Amino acid sequence: MPNDRIRLLILSAVLFVLAAMVGLRASFLMEERETVLLRAESALRDMARVTEEHVSRVFETSDLVADYIADRVAQAGGAARIHGDPAMHHWLRDLSQRMAGDYLMIVDAAGRPVSLTAQNPPPAVDLSDRRWFRIHAAGEERHVGEALHSRITDEVLFTYSRALRGGVGFDGAVQVAMRTGFFQREALLAELGSGTALGLFDAEGRVLARTGLRPDQLDTRLPAQVLRAAPGPGGVAIATFVSPFDGVERLAATRRLEDWPVLVSASIPKAAVLAGWWRAVWWSVALLGGIATAALLATFQALRMMRREAGVRAELAAANSALRAGAAALETRVAERTRDLAAARDELAERERRFRAIFDSTFQFVGLLAPDGTLLEANETALAFGGFGREEVIGRPFWEARWWDTDEATRQRLRDAIAAAAAGRPQRYEVVVRGAGDVLATIDFSLKPIRDADGRVVLLVPEGHDVTDLKAAEARLREAQKTEMLGQLTGGVAHDFNNLLMAVLGNLALLRKRMPEDPRLLRLLDGAQQGAERGAALTQRLLAFARRQELRPEPVDLPGLLDGVRSLLERSAGAGIRLRFDLPAGLAPAMADANQLELALLNLVVNARDAMPDGGEVAITVAERLSSCPGAPPGLLPGPYLVLSVRDSGTGMDEATLARATEPFFTTKGPGRGSGLGLSMVQGLAQQSGGGLALRSTPGEGTVVEIWLPRAAGRPVGAAPAAAPEPPRPQAPPRRVLVVDDDPLVAAGTALMLEDLGHRPVVVASAAEALLTLAGDPRIDMVLTDHAMPGMTGLELAERLRRERPDLPVALATGYADLAAGTSSWLPRLNKPYRQEDLAGMIARLSRQDAAGVPAKAQ
Repeated sequence: MPNDRIRLLILSAVLFVLAAMVGLRASFLMEERETVLLRAESALRDMARVTEEHVSRVFETSDLVADYIADRVAQAGGAARIHGDPAMHHWLRDLSQRMAGDYLMIVDAAGRPVSLTAQNPPPAVDLSDRRWFRIHAAGEERHVGEALHSRITDEVLFTYSRALRGGVGFDGAVQVAMRTGFFQREALLAELGSGTALGLFDAEGRVLARTGLRPDQLDTRLPAQVLRAAPGPGGVAIATFVSPFDGVERLAATRRLEDWPVLVSASIPKAAVLAGWWRAVWWSVALLGGIATAALLATFQALRMMRREAGVRAELAAANSALRAGAAALETRVAERTRDLAAARDELAERERRFRAIFDSTFQFVGLLAPDGTLLEANETALAFGGFGREEVIGRPFWEARWWDTDEATRQRLRDAIAAAAAGRPQRYEVVVRGAGDVLATIDFSLKPIRDADGRVVLLVPEGHDVTDLKAAEARLREAQKTEMLGQLTGGVAHDFNNLLMAVLGNLALLRKRMPEDPRLLRLLDGAQQGAERGAALTQRLLAFARRQELRPEPVDLPGLLDGVRSLLERSAGAGIRLRFDLPAGLAPAMADANQLELALLNLVVNARDAMPDGGEVAITVAERLSSCPGAPPGLLPGPYLVLSVRDSGTGMDEATLARATEPFFTTKGPGRGSGLGLSMVQGLAQQSGGGLALRSTPGEGTVVEIWLPRAAGRPVGAAPAAAPEPPRPQAPPRRVLVVDDDPLVAAGTALMLEDLGHRPVVVASAAEALLTLAGDPRIDMVLTDHAMPGMTGLELAERLRRERPDLPVALATGYADLAAGTSSWLPRLNKPYRQEDLAGMIARLSRQDAAGVPAKAQ
């Protein structure tokens, strides 16, 4: 019993002490709460006053600027006179940069912008439905506008505007627009804490500007109790309310401006004001609770110590057991964590090995640089290209590596690129670098910056892609396109030139028959005819270069062909030039036109002679090679080829001359000694035959020209035995010949030659006229038609007559072989320019065809 009284007294004393401590702490906390609120109200009052002063200055400045702009508009003659004026736009921009407003705008009486700082020319928008515009149109001079969402800049803006009055009344308005956070003071906001908001409202509580104002809050107003509590000008009111902007209870200070119908507000969430006080409350609760709990526990423990000694010992034993179990569990978790770390380390090592494998196996040149240009890493591809080890370049400035050992300008450009990339600007350009063995390569080089979490450039990644082969392919493609275009042009010119020569040669032949036997006149005529024939030979070279000459490819025994023209080649080479032939036996035949190949060979021997003014040797050889052999011309199809080689020991050519040797009209022989078409013709013949031309030359050592021709599948065509001379045939009887040609000179010349032969020509200028003539004149015996004509071509006309009038002989006259292969094998042909003898022979063949009912062979 006495023990129970003692325990009761001790417990009562402890409870009394704890109650006293709680009472004292609660009283202190309530006083602290009032102090915190008063301090926040004082800070909000100061902020409201400062904000009021700033807003007043902004309004005053905006009003002065609006007046200034109104005067400028009046001087310009009204708002409509300055629409889209660049000078007014730049003046507004300069003015905007010297004041608090973000944007300035002038609108006309219809509410359309005529000049503004945001853009010029002004956008075509209609602002006549805006509240501020309607107020000015109704007669108000100045207006502080509510916050709105701009249709021009797509921003939330606060506006101040002034009406423009002209001689005819309302002329528009000037608007000064600012972003809604224009009056914020970051330093003051930082003093009150997070969540602080400044606001500007009109007399009805409509928001004009506010911290963090969003487009969906534009029509928000202050609660009525805040407006009622707002004092008159110069006073500050403190109110607590739930904000309609964020739904948070706020402590706010409001103040009306003396000269403007607005009020400013500075507010902070009440929870933010009392956040520190609540922390003190919870700290006090925790502290007093801990003290009370400890005191009560200690009291109960002391009072029951005797009685619970055995229980305490049991609890200690249980605690020791639990401690040991916890230690064991902790050791288990540590072991598991150690295994996890080891596995993560192994996985990281495996990822690094994979990255290194990808990094080193890529075909690109890749590295890693410090921002100062020090090379930190380079992949094996880049090191192998340069031919050096990692220790030679890693840790050194990137521009000192042998890759960049071309010239100082290349190194300086790299240093500039590294500086730009280190500043955050990626770089990319093409550059020539040096590799192992002084090999030069063109690479597409780039530098990319790598940033850390704070946006700082910490590494640079250089990367290079070898585009040497691509550049070479592009150059070959451009050269092929240039050659093709020049060939098309040359073929067309040769066609027209053949028509001109046709008229010249035909008329000269007729003139010769009618001229008196005057030797001087005959010499002049012979000179004109020789010049025209040289022009015809020139067109044949042009057609060979353009690959539009008519070829008759057949299997040709090259050694046999060379034996047949050996004497001609020796006479063409002249004295002092020795020809040496190397013609192995048993070679396969080549697929080529033998006549054209003889002309090409003659051209090459004459070129070799001109390259050896002091004499020398020309070696002509024939060999069989594959297209994959070194030195083969580009573009050959896979397979075997016969190579006809002409080697001289002359002056040779340098690289620049060799590069242009096959260009048409390029010659080094001087005026009057060469047309510049020899090698162009040979190359055109080789390529049109399915082969190519290879040139090699060294100054002072001579030149080698190789004609590559495809190997023929069949046997070579043997030389036909000399035929006995045919007995002279009687001239064909007079025929009525329809001549179809769109060139009047050619048509007239052909008609004259036919008349001179005793025939009756009928001339028309198109295939359509020819069909009409044939339909109306059944006496036409045969047709001679040009091919290249507008509308229906000569070949189309011949094919139509073949179907409709198979008994009517038709011949085709053409300036060059522009017919598809195999389409005209049945059609007799005259190649322009032709002579009267050729025309007479063709008329005779057509007459025999007509008499025998069989087609004549195409010529």
